[in-house]
Amino acid sequence: MIGDEPEIEPPEDWKTTECRFSGNFKLIAEFEHKETGQKIRIAPYKTYTDQPGFCNAHRVTSVDPETGVTEVALGFEVEHVEDAEEVAIEAMKRL
Repeated sequence: MIGDEPEIEPPEDWKTTECRFSGNFKLIAEFEHKETGQKIRIAPYKTYTDQPGFCNAHRVTSVDPETGVTEVALGFEVEHVEDAEEVAIEAMKRL
């Protein structure tokens, strides 16, 4: 999966608005529902608070224009890029 450009195929009715790797190969992505404006975001997440360094996991959130931000998965649940992608796609399918 890790290459020059990440390739994620969102479900029908969703579009990719951002999809790239950070400097330490963590995924930064945002998907938006074409009709509702609902967003699913993947971002790097640091699971430790007392040590300097790069983020070592991901955070997947859902952003609803009316109700705000909801955490879908965090930390070691979505440590690897593939895990974060899978959780994000499943979240899109449920919405």
